[in-house]
Amino acid sequence: MDDAKALLDQLEAALADLKHQYDLFFGGKRRGEPTKERKGLETKLLVWSRRAIVNNADQLRFNNISGRFWAYANLWSRMVRDLEEGRLRRDPVGTVARVGEEPVDREHLERVTAELMEARRSCGVGGDDSEGPSLRDTLYARALEISSSAGGKKVEFRVTVEEGKPKIKAVLR
Repeated sequence: MDDAKALLDQLEAALADLKHQYDLFFGGKRRGEPTKERKGLETKLLVWSRRAIVNNADQLRFNNISGRFWAYANLWSRMVRDLEEGRLRRDPVGTVARVGEEPVDREHLERVTAELMEARRSCGVGGDDSEGPSLRDTLYARALEISSSAGGKKVEFRVTVEEGKPKIKAVLR
């Protein structure tokens, strides 16, 4: 019983250390990815997953540790892939940061907002000029969502009138 608890304590400490090593790597304080440490912990977890753990509390604790490891492993793999593909870059200090390109131009948002307000008036839907700022914020938030799901591509909006109703369509560039 105490043997299992001691091994779970070791696994938990190893996971905390591995997370710290990855934090150092993504923070620019460590040159290479801690792959050897990650493989070692992964091997231990796989060996332990094949064992029968009798105590329910120990089984729950192991599942918790294992789940956290795999969640971190997916996050680390995604971040390393984004680094390699150019969606993340290291700044001069060495820390990792997202590439800061705007998904849509502010001037384009102004034009689209004006076009939509004009289309609303021509269709008789109505619309105050006071709605402009909130509409721009909504369009910008939507552009961020679309751009992030499309791999960072630019977004353009087009205003159309269909069946007497003004609509906005997003196009990726």
